[in-house]
Amino acid sequence: MKSLDLPDRKRCPDKAEFDLVTVDDYTVARLILAPGWRWSESAKPAELTAFCEHHHLGYCISGRLDIETSDGGSSSIHAHDTYALPPGHDEWVVGDEPFVAVEFLGAASFGRPRSYGMHALM
Repeated sequence: MKSLDLPDRKRCPDKAEFDLVTVDDYTVARLILAPGWRWSESAKPAELTAFCEHHHLGYCISGRLDIETSDGGSSSIHAHDTYALPPGHDEWVVGDEPFVAVEFLGAASFGRPRSYGMHALM
């Protein structure tokens, strides 16, 4: 048992903060995405992929995140939503409140430079 308030690792890429804890073989991340954060502007330069290739499985604590898929679909994640996003999307924070969520899938590589979305491909 571990607390996200005392993370094993902390990553702070552009306009984002990722607190990561690992328990046995599982890594869980708390994401805090600042207002103005957008994957295609803040993360794409480090990921080196056309779209986010991470598969997300999480729970939104607060804020709003809009998503657009590579095929043109769109949706929004709000506080208290549970979500699963497949690879191949752009995402951005809407409004003046940070997007805060806990993610359970693929979290170990979040915010790692040049990850190429690798955990989504393994």
